Amino acid sequence: MSGTAHGSPELRALSDRVTAPSAIELPTAGDGLTWRPATPDDIGLILELVHAAGRVDHPRFLVARDEFEEEFGSEAFDPERDAVIAVDDAGRAVAYGSAAAPVTHETIVWVELDGTVAPDRRREGIGTALLAWQEARGLQHLAASDATLPGWLAAGAQDHATPAIRLLEAHGYERARWWLELERDLEAPVPEPAPAPGVRLVPYGEEWAERVRSAMNDSFRDHWGSRPVTADEWASENRLAAFRPDLSLLAVAPDTHDGERVVGFALVDVEPDEWPLRGGPFGYITVVGVRREARGRGLARTMLAHVLRALRADGLDHAVLDVDAESPTGALGLYQSLGFTVTDRSITLVKRF
Repeated sequence: MSGTAHGSPELRALSDRVTAPSAIELPTAGDGLTWRPATPDDIGLILELVHAAGRVDHPRFLVARDEFEEEFGSEAFDPERDAVIAVDDAGRAVAYGSAAAPVTHETIVWVELDGTVAPDRRREGIGTALLAWQEARGLQHLAASDATLPGWLAAGAQDHATPAIRLLEAHGYERARWWLELERDLEAPVPEPAPAPGVRLVPYGEEWAERVRSAMNDSFRDHWGSRPVTADEWASENRLAAFRPDLSLLAVAPDTHDGERVVGFALVDVEPDEWPLRGGPFGYITVVGVRREARGRGLARTMLAHVLRALRADGLDHAVLDVDAESPTGALGLYQSLGFTVTDRSITLVKRF
């Protein structure tokens, strides 16, 4: 099923199609556990849990504290209703889960389910109980929407996390999309950047923020599961400590309304706490995009060549990025032609309404 289907007269509003519980009981699974709504004061506990679980579930990347701080402070997230935590008698977080719905939607009302259980407390039914709570909250989100769009409950997992994938599939989730992680050794020669006629290449700056967000929303409108990024969400991303605007690159072109218009972008994060997980310093190219009217001119290749050289000049050994395995722009082929190779895979599983 395409992730770009728009509102359809054949669909009734989600509020008419989805039945949700009026109240949700907290889970009770797990000996000696206290379940309760999560609060911002729990971020430290949650982070310890996520890092412990990550050593098993996704050993090559970390979730940073400020990512949770931004989420808990988001207009789209109410931790009292959207998140739950289980704490043992020693005060350690054993399970955490959330069900978050975006403020905006264009093609899909997408509710993201994110959760984890401490590795030493798995196989006790805790994950099953957590998923049931997340689904109930997710159904409430869908049932509150008047959109005549597909409604999705979605969750992700690394491809080696087979217990998590099996749990989701046992509860009606279908494998919907694969994502590939790619890596490139920056000691290998980097292609000479090709000229980019008609555009000016500049580093990211706050003065470009809104124009980059506009370009982002245009560039990814035809991608699977796309939805517009709000101004608050964009500001939140820019506040993260890992974001490196000095290593990020924009392609700007003359515009009759704004003076200059962003037509392409390649944005970079650098998180030193992750370096030991990959054996050395690396930069993560978080997103590469080109407005649809500027595609087919080699602009993404030119920007990437500049960014790879900037990463190497900054003393980094590797570049890492992720890509939709079925990207409509042919991004995977572009990255492979620049020397990136696949190092990992993850999957999104979806229950559709």
